[in-house]
Amino acid sequence: MTIKNDLMAEESNIFDKTPEKCNNTQGFNDFKLLKTTANASLYLAFKAGKRFLIKTTKDNTERQNKMLHREYELSIGCDHPHLVHIYTIENLPFGTGLVMEYIEGRTLDKYLVENPSKKERNRIFSELLSAVGYLHKRGIIHNDIKPENILITRIDNSLKLIDFGLADSDIEYAMRTLGCTPRYASPELQSQSREIDARSDIYSIGVLMREIFGKRHLRIAERCCRAKAEERYENISVLQRAWQHRNRLQWGLLGIVVVAIFALPFIFLAQIKLAERNEARERGQLLRQIECDVEQIYTIMADSVSRAVYYEFANNHILSFCEELAKYQSEHISTIADAELSTLATNVYTHTLNKYNEQLWRLTEALPMMHKSNLPPAEYNFYNSLLQARKPYRPYRAE
Repeated sequence: MTIKNDLMAEESNIFDKTPEKCNNTQGFNDFKLLKTTANASLYLAFKAGKRFLIKTTKDNTERQNKMLHREYELSIGCDHPHLVHIYTIENLPFGTGLVMEYIEGRTLDKYLVENPSKKERNRIFSELLSAVGYLHKRGIIHNDIKPENILITRIDNSLKLIDFGLADSDIEYAMRTLGCTPRYASPELQSQSREIDARSDIYSIGVLMREIFGKRHLRIAERCCRAKAEERYENISVLQRAWQHRNRLQWGLLGIVVVAIFALPFIFLAQIKLAERNEARERGQLLRQIECDVEQIYTIMADSVSRAVYYEFANNHILSFCEELAKYQSEHISTIADAELSTLATNVYTHTLNKYNEQLWRLTEALPMMHKSNLPPAEYNFYNSLLQARKPYRPYRAE
């Protein structure tokens, strides 16, 4: 993961860090058209010896250009291992283009044709939930989750969620640019309802569950795909807990059946060793999940604080960060019954938290000095509503 992040940082440094548009196109060369869709064209291009994917509009219409710029705006600040990284937006000889990381991989549907193992399917689905959950915590609904927008890398079979062209946290804007794929779109999205929230993406995930798992987890997929949004899982975290619980239940029942039928000594010993290996693997996954969860809590807080326009907003997000960590420790670490695993989990939690202490101090030293009284009432009321709803920062837009 460190090597991958270093490479991404190195590629980011190729571009000018400040402007959103750049008229200098001489740095790119060897353009190769890879694919044309209903609204966009995708090119492979090189700059400073590195490969990049460039997404342009197909017909250069005003609507398509607005969608392209909207995709760039929504990608700003997004940094997640399972989301495609968008570097910049530039003026190119054939129109405006999004410059993003080039991913050597195949789409989810083609990957499933390779018949991956149950373990691989579980991992891929977990990575999808992680990526979508990250977007939702930033107030972004993807609106077009489907196999064509999910890439599986060749190098390590990790998942990358792509194409923010229909993603939006602004429902009115989404209504003007809607163009989702009906098979995977929720009923409210297809009817262009204004009541679109995270549960719309959960509907799409339910359709994908049937394709990823087949007859496994049918009850969970069925609840995800209910016609009424209020009858689905309310958010990604609730869906994730239901799926993980079902996974553990299935493995537990399988172990009981095997032991009951094949109660021979050597098979019993083999089952013990298998259980030990599974337990060690599950422990490792739990500890890695704790590290990722703490990092995600900090990342969302740091993003809101660094972009805050007045002191109270920034300070309250730091307090919320501390409350969120305390809640996480209470719900996910203090409840671990196994004493040894509880100690390991506490150590990982503390070690991960300590990594961010220095960064947290730097954030507090750089808190904005503007007082809320210096803001126009409408702008203050907007930011105060975000605080009351415990939502991350997003820029104020005057009516």
